[in-house]
Amino acid sequence: VCTPKAEGGLGIRRVGDCNKAAMLRLIWDLLKSRLSLWVRWSKAEILKNCSLWQLERKQALSITWKYILDLRAQASANLVYSIGRESTWSLWYEPWFQNTSLVSRLGHKVIYESGLPRNATLAMVISDSAWSWPANVRHQCPFNCRQDESLNHLFFECSFTKAVWVNVLKLNNCPTPTTWSWESTARWALGRTKGNQFHRWMRRIGLTASIYHCWRERNNRVFRQTMASPSRVVECI
Repeated sequence: VCTPKAEGGLGIRRVGDCNKAAMLRLIWDLLKSRLSLWVRWSKAEILKNCSLWQLERKQALSITWKYILDLRAQASANLVYSIGRESTWSLWYEPWFQNTSLVSRLGHKVIYESGLPRNATLAMVISDSAWSWPANVRHQCPFNCRQDESLNHLFFECSFTKAVWVNVLKLNNCPTPTTWSWESTARWALGRTKGNQFHRWMRRIGLTASIYHCWRERNNRVFRQTMASPSRVVECI
């Protein structure tokens, strides 16, 4: 019955698919605060000072609400958040960061360490179109070089990332630079990676892969407490 007409069926939509689409639309209405009686009632009686992403799946909830909560992961995987100084999204509980919330990724301890309230919004950490986190957030380089983290330091003044970049340069038969700041690396890229020649294309790939994997290793150390050696990062590149 539900098989497409082109395949000999009647083309009738599956009830389960229609029901899921309707529930996902309700999630969208809640997130957008649509002007409807159901949205107002849900926020007043069900959510009660918590977001959709915080609500626990309790036995007392209706079948509809249990189904809505079960669909949260699917809904978040298809959401794209527009971040700006007017953002009223929850900083901790909305899945705005790579389709997951900061609490899910970092744990509730991050709220305490930040010094920000539980009801903090994204707008509270954005100033002049840039991130503006509290002053007590750690700024030291996670590669144990005892230097403050900055763009120039991370790419590639840091001894760890410098070791990675030097090895990638050697693989591309490139001379070792005399300066290691991000500005000098950008100038090097502008002069030696443009064009369609194979060796220039390989340099472009080497630089972008080095940046990506060094940044990934940095995040692994900060958020997952895992560490890899420079040679291991080069192997990934």
